[in-house]
Amino acid sequence: MARLDPHSYTESSQPLAKHVALTLYFDFAARTIHGSALLTLPAAHTGPLLLDTRSLVIHSVLDRHTNAPIPFSFPSDPTPDPVLGQPLSLSLSAQSAALVVFSTSPSSSALQWLSPAQTASKAHPFVYTQCQSIHARSLFPCQDTPAARLVFSARLNLPHPLTAVMAAARAAAPRDPIPGEAGSACPDALWCAPGRSVEEFIMDRPIPAYLFAFAAGDIAARDVGVRTRVYAEGGAALLDAAAREFAGAEEMIRAGEALFGPYEWGRFDLLVLPPSFPYGGMENPMMVFLTPTVIKGDASGAQVVAHELAHSWTGNLITNKTNEHFWLNEGFTTYAERRIVEVVQGEETAALNMGIGWRGLNDEMERFKDNMEFTKLKPNLEGIDPDEIYSQVPYEKGFQFLWRIERQVGRPTFDEFLKKYIAKFKFQSIDTETFLEFLKANLPGIENQIDLKQWVEGTGIPPDAMEPLSSIYSKIVSLSNEFKLGKIPKEQEVANWSGQEWELYIENLPKSVEPSQIAALDAHYRLSESRDYEVKVAFLQLAISSGCKEYFAEVERTLKQVGRMKYLRPLYTALVQGSAEEAKMSARRIFAEARDTYHPIAQGVVESILAKHS
Repeated sequence: MARLDPHSYTESSQPLAKHVALTLYFDFAARTIHGSALLTLPAAHTGPLLLDTRSLVIHSVLDRHTNAPIPFSFPSDPTPDPVLGQPLSLSLSAQSAALVVFSTSPSSSALQWLSPAQTASKAHPFVYTQCQSIHARSLFPCQDTPAARLVFSARLNLPHPLTAVMAAARAAAPRDPIPGEAGSACPDALWCAPGRSVEEFIMDRPIPAYLFAFAAGDIAARDVGVRTRVYAEGGAALLDAAAREFAGAEEMIRAGEALFGPYEWGRFDLLVLPPSFPYGGMENPMMVFLTPTVIKGDASGAQVVAHELAHSWTGNLITNKTNEHFWLNEGFTTYAERRIVEVVQGEETAALNMGIGWRGLNDEMERFKDNMEFTKLKPNLEGIDPDEIYSQVPYEKGFQFLWRIERQVGRPTFDEFLKKYIAKFKFQSIDTETFLEFLKANLPGIENQIDLKQWVEGTGIPPDAMEPLSSIYSKIVSLSNEFKLGKIPKEQEVANWSGQEWELYIENLPKSVEPSQIAALDAHYRLSESRDYEVKVAFLQLAISSGCKEYFAEVERTLKQVGRMKYLRPLYTALVQGSAEEAKMSARRIFAEARDTYHPIAQGVVESILAKHS
């Protein structure tokens, strides 16, 4: 039978669940969740139903009405697929629902459990999820493909005094467990043990499994707008800084609504996670997850918020059908983000954002020079772990494609097209072919003006892509070129620069320069000590590539402070790519010492980098 998605065991001939009711009991000591998932189908089904799992223990499967066992099996080799995990096959007999009782593994790739010592408060443990791209299957059995959308309810049983937040609406105030209510999720004595409380949530808009998200621990909150509240684990100081950094969220929401139509998710809350969070942000609907590294003190971190907000229309509202069409999420969202930033922060800031993206896209061409398949907008990802080839290509090449269409038809026409597109496909998962058909139907003749096939299926950067043009962008590139001649920018030339300008400047420098030049630049502007990790990491990467051993200590501190993959990937790669054995040994030692502080997704990425260059 045909699979619906190369990254899921879900069969195209089988029904897709429409609702899941989750009951989750958190065992922090064992780093395990004991739970049940009541999956409801649109109609009664007879025959097998395949669900995705990874590192889950399946205790039983029950008929929701009779409590009778439903036969289940793992119809695959004894060894789970390293990318997909194991299919769980339920043998249904005219049934429209099944209750799967399960436990997660301490090695679940969707969960990071932090001990009290690893948190900011140092007093209580913490746990959070990251389900994108294909990690929801290690949290609960599901059809873990973005082609499948479902609504859900969830009951979370936590020890006092911990609280939970979720990318969903809170259904009721926390309460003590009621004897007998846990059903088959776990023994009543366990569920109703003293010193615990139950929190309930509902998501009534259909979402794919990768957007399922929660966190639990010692979490505080503060309102920053009529639809926005900031949450953080790091105490009052971090909460204050986050509230200041993201104070403009409501203005961004209004800008997005003016550009793309109504905001469909009710609230837009923000959770600042511990530094181990592997991404800059994750667009979980109703509650965006953020790394604390986006809090820079100058509101520039709000650009990450603009990106996650833009996903409310492009990604969450309209979703790529599989990860082979990931550009439909990220290319559209990068375009939408820059339109929002342009309204809120001005054209020059948006142009700088575009310039950094252009530089990043060119860097990815070098990264994938030996496998140009991954430079396509629609690559073949059969057998490929999406985390392994995560890159800027779907973001920046996707942005360039949409910007090319905008330049061809004019912004007013393209804006009208975008609103039609979002209204037509909201709460649906689509593929590239569906988008292209809609494009050609609504912008007649576009296929004769732009080589759509080259943009979607071709490798590399198409010849009609365009480097952004603006006065500040041109000035920064010019100063970068002067550095190649040994000239360091004068203080008056950089007096008004923020982190974004410095990032663009460093990104345009040669990949390897004389160590004396690196030292001179740092002596003037202390870039290695920047509080802005975008600047710091870009500079340290350049320093490593240029053989500046004196920066190894700062590289090590950075790799042990944060777990964001945007920083881990270039720094570890720079350490192991060169010929210096000392740098390679340092990379292995640092990872061995820092590994437990990284999220499982980040651990896998670093392990892959080290293995490639071993």
